[in-house]
Amino acid sequence: MTDSALKIVVVLDPETHGYKPAAHNLAATQAVDLVQQFSLEDRTAKVIDQLQHHRTPDYMKCRACTKAAEQASEQTGADARDTDRDAEAS
Repeated sequence: MTDSALKIVVVLDPETHGYKPAAHNLAATQAVDLVQQFSLEDRTAKVIDQLQHHRTPDYMKCRACTKAAEQASEQTGADARDTDRDAEAS
């Protein structure tokens, strides 16, 4: 994590294998606590830095959070493809 004051938490949806927003406008400690809570539920979550405060009160309707979740999903997909290629090359 970097020094950004506000954080977004996204959680992996096991059905779609993509990330969905779970919270926004959180302090770093709140974000870490939420990720730990998801971990106890055997769910994968990530903390993403926010560039600015999101004005939309509902994180599910927040365009910036949706975009951050999509980017996290794309990154996870790229990482999985790289891992598969590395395994095939071995």
